[in-house]
Amino acid sequence: MRYLATLRYSAHFITVVVALAVLYTPISAQESAWQDIAGELMSPACPGRTLLNCTSEHAGQWQELIRQKIAQGVPKNEIMRYFINIGGEEVLASPPKHGFTLAVWLLPAFALLNGVGLIILLTTRWVRRPHSREQDPSPAPCLDHSSQAATAVADPYLSRVRKELQDI
Repeated sequence: MRYLATLRYSAHFITVVVALAVLYTPISAQESAWQDIAGELMSPACPGRTLLNCTSEHAGQWQELIRQKIAQGVPKNEIMRYFINIGGEEVLASPPKHGFTLAVWLLPAFALLNGVGLIILLTTRWVRRPHSREQDPSPAPCLDHSSQAATAVADPYLSRVRKELQDI
């Protein structure tokens, strides 16, 4: 009985070791280079997907073409240039960082910095603004009845509030 338990634990241990060895086998340099290039190119058949994630036949042809060029020893930049010549810059997964597209990369940072600067400017102006009379906690001076009557005539809302208060 004890022998069977030892055998079972050994089998489990060996299974785990083999599974980990399969999972962590190093990827060849060619496979790594292929995945790197395929991750930077958009698929011609699957909108919004890179070649690495697309399973269409047309994308499979491009993937095979990349593998062949890597096997021939063609450098990455030449492979990228080849696909840009075929499909234009739209084939790239991220826009190039030169020319007009550089503005696309810099615009969010520029907008963020300007927004932070505007918030700081408005906050400092708000803090430095002198307090208005309504915010002053000092007691209001007593008004005599003639000035109250003049205020009531000038402000119809105030006169209506006073009239309703007298009716209560």
